[in-house]
Amino acid sequence: MTINLLADNAGSSILNDFLALGSWQTLVAVLVFYAVIIPFFILINRYKVKFIYRILMGLGIGLVFGIVIQAIIGFPQTAEGLKEHTWVMQFNIWANLLKEIFINGILLLTVPVVFLAIFRITAKPGQKGIGRITLKGIGLLLLNVTFAFIITFWLGILFKVGAGMDLDSQVEGNDPNGNHETKPLPQIIWDYMPKNFIGALALGVIIPVMVLGAITGHSVKMLNKRKPEQMARIRNAMDTGWDLVISMLMTFMKIMPIAVISMITTAITSRPIGALATIGKVIGLGYLSLLISVAFLTLMLFLFGFRLKGWWKAAWKPLVQAFATQSSNATLPVAMETLKDDMKVDDKVVSTIAPLSTSLGLMACAGVQAGLVTSFLWTGSDKIASGFSGGLAVFFIMSLIICLIASLGIAGIPGTAAVVTSGVLGGLGYASMFGPVYAIIGALDGLFDMGRTAVNVVAGVAVASMTAKTEGLIGEDSEILSAKQLAKQKEVLSNRIKKDDLKEAKQLALKEKMAAKKARHAK
Repeated sequence: MTINLLADNAGSSILNDFLALGSWQTLVAVLVFYAVIIPFFILINRYKVKFIYRILMGLGIGLVFGIVIQAIIGFPQTAEGLKEHTWVMQFNIWANLLKEIFINGILLLTVPVVFLAIFRITAKPGQKGIGRITLKGIGLLLLNVTFAFIITFWLGILFKVGAGMDLDSQVEGNDPNGNHETKPLPQIIWDYMPKNFIGALALGVIIPVMVLGAITGHSVKMLNKRKPEQMARIRNAMDTGWDLVISMLMTFMKIMPIAVISMITTAITSRPIGALATIGKVIGLGYLSLLISVAFLTLMLFLFGFRLKGWWKAAWKPLVQAFATQSSNATLPVAMETLKDDMKVDDKVVSTIAPLSTSLGLMACAGVQAGLVTSFLWTGSDKIASGFSGGLAVFFIMSLIICLIASLGIAGIPGTAAVVTSGVLGGLGYASMFGPVYAIIGALDGLFDMGRTAVNVVAGVAVASMTAKTEGLIGEDSEILSAKQLAKQKEVLSNRIKKDDLKEAKQLALKEKMAAKKARHAK
């Protein structure tokens, strides 16, 4: 039974096209959905339920909704089969309402948070060590990518993840490049320099925004010597802006539990879940690699001397949000808040490493994804496995190098799976394989991206924590270190300050020596 009100000759109607309530099934599903969500939101606020329990309850409710709707329509095997159920498509539009409001609200604040965070750090007089912190962070991020790639690649080879896919027979007729170009490394680097001040902020790509914030902050710091009062007013205005942005962020965070219901529900109802049986090995291997990556991060934290219970107690919040939103950028403000307020990591590290970790060295989107693609290619193509000069060992080394380069250039690009797949295949010289490989990998992207984003974010938080510890920049009231380790942080920080002061004194002496030499030559 389909309700059709004020339909025109093209078959459109107010109910179908404007209200998205073209059938009684849609109306019932939407009413039930919001009849559960609204009382849930009221109750969790009335009884002051802890945030973690709010999120977990939201995950549970969303899971139940999604599975029930999939069961009603018989777990369709294909996307075409799912599209036959128009009422489900219309229900998804209404269910997506809360998800889109929440994600758009967080993304609205991502650029201001990153710009202000970098500006406030670089504009402060006397701030030192930013370059060293950045290099440490990049090194650890690339280490994560290397580990994730190695594990995923060899697991894929071991389990023959591409066996039976017969990729060779599917090459002809496919777009060899998949409409994605592989950029050379120098271009990746120069693209990070914004061409337009407003354009860099409007596009929302994180690294150019960081560069812009750093340049602006450094300029204020330099002008502080000549115009201290004016520069102090600018810094105070930016501090006020920071407080305002964080207050806005907290407003959106209040609706996160019901947004999670929306996210999980639509993640299930918008995909042909039944089709997973045919490609279960691929997604199973992907999630196994993600779990091993999390275990590796946990081991690294242990070796760095962190209290694992205290660290994970704080880290669950950005992990859950990343899993639900499937967006590192949307999770960035929460990750920064967790590092600063819950883990007591110094703002100097938080404002540098956290934005950086959403933009390069993505452990899952680069490491796991590239490992999955390359092992899938090797085991799914007899021609490549038998014809590649140098054999499997050389193929592995080349793939790893290309993966590390690609991890520097996938930031802020929609469709990460397509970009990584195209970049790695193109780098190996097998761009013609993009079509058949992406037909499988791309189909998994929505479900795989939940776990992938969660690992990306947790890896960034872990790298920020480890970097802060090496710099002595974890607060004395932090629960992620033991009392003994916290006491040692003061010693580490003191030694760092002494080294930085000594280095600055040497540089100043060298400048004075050069100036004196120049003056003598002038005479």
